[in-house]
Amino acid sequence: MSRQRETSEISPENQAVLNDRAFFGHPKGVGALAFGNLCNSFAWAAVYAVLVYYLYAPYTKGLGFTEGQAATMIAAMGAGNSLFVIIGSWFADRVLGARNALVVGNIVKAIAFGLFAIPPVTLAQGRVFAVIGLILMALPVMGASNSSLTGQMYATDDSARRDGAYTIHTVANAISGVVAPVLVGFIGESNYHIGFAIGAAWALAYAAVIFFTRNKFFGTIGERPVNPLTKEEAKKVGTVAAIVLLIGGVIIGLTVSTGLLTFDGVINVLTTAAFIIPILFLYKLFNNKKISTQDRKKLVPFLKLFCAQIVVATSTVMITSALAVFVEAKVNRHMLGIEFAPATFTSIYNVFGLILGPVFVFLWTKTKVGKVSTSKKFSAGIMAYALSYIALTIPMILGITENISPVFPIIFYFLMTMGDNMVYPIGNSITAKLSPKSFETQMQSAWSQSTSIANGITMILLKFFTTSDAQMTLFPIMAVVLIITSVIVFLFSNHIERDIA
Repeated sequence: MSRQRETSEISPENQAVLNDRAFFGHPKGVGALAFGNLCNSFAWAAVYAVLVYYLYAPYTKGLGFTEGQAATMIAAMGAGNSLFVIIGSWFADRVLGARNALVVGNIVKAIAFGLFAIPPVTLAQGRVFAVIGLILMALPVMGASNSSLTGQMYATDDSARRDGAYTIHTVANAISGVVAPVLVGFIGESNYHIGFAIGAAWALAYAAVIFFTRNKFFGTIGERPVNPLTKEEAKKVGTVAAIVLLIGGVIIGLTVSTGLLTFDGVINVLTTAAFIIPILFLYKLFNNKKISTQDRKKLVPFLKLFCAQIVVATSTVMITSALAVFVEAKVNRHMLGIEFAPATFTSIYNVFGLILGPVFVFLWTKTKVGKVSTSKKFSAGIMAYALSYIALTIPMILGITENISPVFPIIFYFLMTMGDNMVYPIGNSITAKLSPKSFETQMQSAWSQSTSIANGITMILLKFFTTSDAQMTLFPIMAVVLIITSVIVFLFSNHIERDIA
């Protein structure tokens, strides 16, 4: 679609938003969304800095789960989050509107974090609150509304600025990620609950910034559902939702009362759902009659890169599960006479993100590097991920399995950051570019389903690799799989670019 045609289809108010360059060459709304991303990342980084350790720390300091159970619970929550983002995006597109979805979603998230912030009176009560909190954390009401709104702030052919905007989000994520893990990680050494409270406060800040800038910075973009429900559809959806909740409640009640609801049983159900639901969602979305034949052809390159993204997402999911346990159990964290909290290494990761993010923004927008084909950038990013896992494999090759030098995870995080800046902004930008009109948020949700499948894969792996020693063998496996994926994307890059054009 040309810029001229696109301009004729939107209001002068929204055209002013598209032409706005007040925020470092980008619309002011992107600044609000970037600050929202900063709040979101700070909230999640604060929680992730202590969550897995809180779960497997002995009672009364923690909840007394095993290392394997704790890592699996994190992966399960991630799977649920990725799965329910479909529902969140559907609500944003058809019920709430993207801006309202961001506000409501962050309030729900604050409640979830707040439950962890309450010190348990008994172990049973603590575990119940943890389960409820994890369930709420897995309900992203806002869906992919932030990414969708960002994409809508630009004309279709304004790819350079749009790529830069998604990289700005990466920088915002890194800024909060530098501070939160160190701050909350050290606090968590003595009191995990304060860390969870900090996360809740930042979630509320995200809701506030969108609420107070919604009319001034966004025009009418994201104000209303792009594809609102009719009265008949609303009635039908309400009926189906009530039936599903009733049946779900009965099943849960029966399995709990009969003792059939076990930890492994829940994980098996979530693992199955992590594969089936994304496939069904993609099938239904791509066969939607409202998508034109021309738009449907653009979904072919999307699917090709989506398959590669599943591998990438699996490698990043392990950072909050297997790698978190590895750093706590295997890495020598004593430096300069100080024992650093495990979450400190996450801050190092985000320091690299903070440094390299602006470099990549410059490369994409101001140099010839930005003109390198999208798929080749994507391939290079995947290779960087492969090299990061090779760095973690080196101690194993040298026969070192205890008191591993912190140099190796630091190299790992540096290379991961390189990959992040090439893969994630490019992936979001491609999705925004290929999205059929009125399906922007659902397409971002479709892209995020790679993480759902990745969490499902991780849950399967953690069933077999249950200890920190066993989980170390996952590192060379991931390196090999990532190398193969990178080579395949590179070899087919010309075909992918032809399909995107």
